[in-house]
Amino acid sequence: MPGLVALAVLYFKVREIPPPQVVEKPIGLKFRTLDPTFRRYLGVVLLFTLGNASDAFLLLRAEALGVPVALIPLLWGFLHISKMMWSLPGGLLSDRLGPKWVIVSGWLVYAAVYAGFAGASTAWHAWALFFAYGLFYGLTEAPEKALVAKLTPEGFRARAFGAYHFVAGLAALPASLLFGLLWETVNPAAAFLMGAGLAGLAALLLPLALRA
Repeated sequence: MPGLVALAVLYFKVREIPPPQVVEKPIGLKFRTLDPTFRRYLGVVLLFTLGNASDAFLLLRAEALGVPVALIPLLWGFLHISKMMWSLPGGLLSDRLGPKWVIVSGWLVYAAVYAGFAGASTAWHAWALFFAYGLFYGLTEAPEKALVAKLTPEGFRARAFGAYHFVAGLAALPASLLFGLLWETVNPAAAFLMGAGLAGLAALLLPLALRA
C-alpha cells in the first residue's frame, strides 16, 4: 500500500522541470572524458568500497559476540533507527561545512567501528557499535552524492551519478569476497581490521584527491 500511494503521488503531483539548454560538448561515457578531480574522487570511493563488505558480516559478528539469533532482527532495526537519527544532522553538516570533510568524518567513523568489531568481546559491544555504524551512514550517504553533484557540470550529472554507482558496484563484490576470505582463512578480526585500514586510508586520501 505505501508503494501504491507513492506511485500515485509521483504520477499525479510531481512535475519535472525541463533543464536549461547546455551548450558544452557532451563528455561521453568514457572515464577519461570525466573531470580529473571527479575521476580522483571515484578512485578514492573505489578504495573505500573495497573495504566496505556486506553488512551481513556485522550480523554474523554480532551473533558470535553473543547476541541471540531471536534478537538479530531487532539489532538490524536498531541500526536503521540510528541511520534515521543521523541522516538529517549529516545533511545539515554537509550544507554548512561542505561534503568533503563530512565524508572524511564518516569514513573515519567507519574505520573506528570496524576496528571496534575486531576487538569486541561481548554482546553489548555489538549494540553500541551498530548504533555508531548508523552515524557513518548519516555522515556519508547524502554527502557522497552531494559531492558528485558539486564536482560535475549541471548538464552531465546523470552520467556522473551513473559512473559513481558503477564504481561502487564494481568494488562491492570483491570487497565481500576478500572480507570473507580473510574471515575464513585468518579470523574475523583480521577481516575487520582490513576494512578499517582501507577506510582510514581513503579518508586520508580524499582531501588530496579533491585538490584542484
